[in-house]
Amino acid sequence: MAKLVNIGIIGGGMIADHHIENLRKDGRAEITWLAEINPPTLQSKLQKYNIKNGTSRYQDMLTDTTIDAIVIATPPFTHLEMALDVLRAGKHLLLEKPMVINPAQLQTLLAEVQTHPKQIVLECSGRHARLQPKFRFIKKLIDSGAIGEVYHIHHNHLMRQTFVEYNPAGAWAMQKRLGGGGPILDWGVYDLSFHLGLLNDQPQIQKVTSFKRNGIKVFADPSFYSDVEEHAAAYLEFDTGLTYYYERGAGVQAEIENETRIFGTKGSLQFSYCTWNSPEVTQYYIDNDGREQKAIHVVNMKGHMNDSFELSKHFIDCLLNEATPIMPVTLAAKHLEILFKILAV
Repeated sequence: MAKLVNIGIIGGGMIADHHIENLRKDGRAEITWLAEINPPTLQSKLQKYNIKNGTSRYQDMLTDTTIDAIVIATPPFTHLEMALDVLRAGKHLLLEKPMVINPAQLQTLLAEVQTHPKQIVLECSGRHARLQPKFRFIKKLIDSGAIGEVYHIHHNHLMRQTFVEYNPAGAWAMQKRLGGGGPILDWGVYDLSFHLGLLNDQPQIQKVTSFKRNGIKVFADPSFYSDVEEHAAAYLEFDTGLTYYYERGAGVQAEIENETRIFGTKGSLQFSYCTWNSPEVTQYYIDNDGREQKAIHVVNMKGHMNDSFELSKHFIDCLLNEATPIMPVTLAAKHLEILFKILAV
């Protein structure tokens, strides 16, 4: 199959590996450039993936007129400057999450995106949310009226592990100046993409009440410190009357599985939305005879290769005019604005 799309990758870490491997699995793209600031890592990845062109200056690839699109897979504090350069070079863009690290940067990015209406700019929070079978199944169930009008969402996930244990190379994410925040920014973009997407993103935020704490985690290296939130929760109120209790923690002395409960006027749903969790969705409802009932739906996950592959596939579909971005920057910005408000305490 002929290669149809030429793509450059900025970044040579774990996330960049996922992008390269899944873009190649799709078969419609060729990775022609890799930019990585660390020379040994650059040479290692160029050899591993047999990429023709490499540079320690991402600006070099932007002058290549054969490149159709760029993937930014670097730490969040670098995203804004890179995104502006990519857009101004006339390239389409797949931008890792979180897009930026503060509200001022977000406004700058939005303003720039609006000046490039013909360029595709896709943000990555559809990866674990709107591009997978559980989202489509649950949304169809809600749209059918099975649980009536949704009036409350409850979501929480607490764990003791942080990036220091999960991915030591990504421990930079524990510094606010580099990552912008802790678990609220790391996973909040997926959480809101999934939950608010079930309601067609119609509810508009009206009020945020929240708390955040850090200094909870005891690190093996006493010289290491983290200044991002390790535990945070918020009570969100929307213009439709919807309320949403939202809690996330990494580095908390507790283990609570990722779970969502959605309450409607005719019933409720309980599930863990990540694809690696149980495929079961529990529905509580009252039948036509007034009896309390419980149904367990099993979402068909067959054919879903992995979340990152679906993201790569969707991006290429957009580049080939076979789809429109499921998570454009303007929509992702609404979710990010809520997360910034949660952290602004």
